[in-house]
Amino acid sequence: MHNCLTLGLRYASIRFDTLRKLCNPCPAEALSNSQITVPMPKHALIFGSTGLIGTQLLHELAASISNHNGDSAPAITSVTLVNRRPHPDNHLLQQNEHITEQLFDFSAWSEVASLFTPETSVFICLGTTRKKTPDKKQYQYIDRDIPVAIAKAAQEGGCANIQVVSAIGADATSNVFYNRTKGEMEEGVKKAFTCGQTVIFRPALLLGNRTETRLGERIGEIIFNIADPFLRGSATKYRSIESRDVARAMIFAASQNVPATTAYFDTIKSWSKAL
Repeated sequence: MHNCLTLGLRYASIRFDTLRKLCNPCPAEALSNSQITVPMPKHALIFGSTGLIGTQLLHELAASISNHNGDSAPAITSVTLVNRRPHPDNHLLQQNEHITEQLFDFSAWSEVASLFTPETSVFICLGTTRKKTPDKKQYQYIDRDIPVAIAKAAQEGGCANIQVVSAIGADATSNVFYNRTKGEMEEGVKKAFTCGQTVIFRPALLLGNRTETRLGERIGEIIFNIADPFLRGSATKYRSIESRDVARAMIFAASQNVPATTAYFDTIKSWSKAL
């Protein structure tokens, strides 16, 4: 009788887990901490920590690690930044012993293989602009090829999940170079990384304090400030969004191991508030 009951419970558990994976419960706004019971990753591996979203991501994680109360540890307890050059905020790195930096030229991936572990959440916040990188092949290398290489390394290391910043309009079949590059990046990452969950973030115009002045984006901010209230229903995803919201949403999705999905404005705002 006891063996039958045990087998029954195991069967029910397997059936429930299979059903959960097949259903892929979205939209993600419906997810809550009580619904997600999978183990939480402990290590954050950030690529692109000097950009608009990457900077916010670093500061949010640093604050979470530093300010947690003694009763419970934060979901993510250590952070590794992977950069070509030393991070400009050396003061922040020196203040927090749980944040380390690995300099890497993105060629010999065996040099950073040990950073990819089953307890690792990988954050990809890489991106450039046509102004900075006018050569199309170099642009694709940064925006498409490096993220795919990161995903392959994450697959080999058995990482918990990948959170990757893309953009609204990403489409591998698009005639627009930018949209096509982002779409090819998304497809490449999802194909390369199959051992865990991949969450794609597709924000529209990003708001926040930039280290450089971009006239086009400044004009866009003015236009979207007027247009945002009128973007409703299916058009909500085109609203501008704070980079901090995207960063917080990425942390929520990673720490809760949210099922694979593509997150737009409403989902991003929901996850940001839930963190």
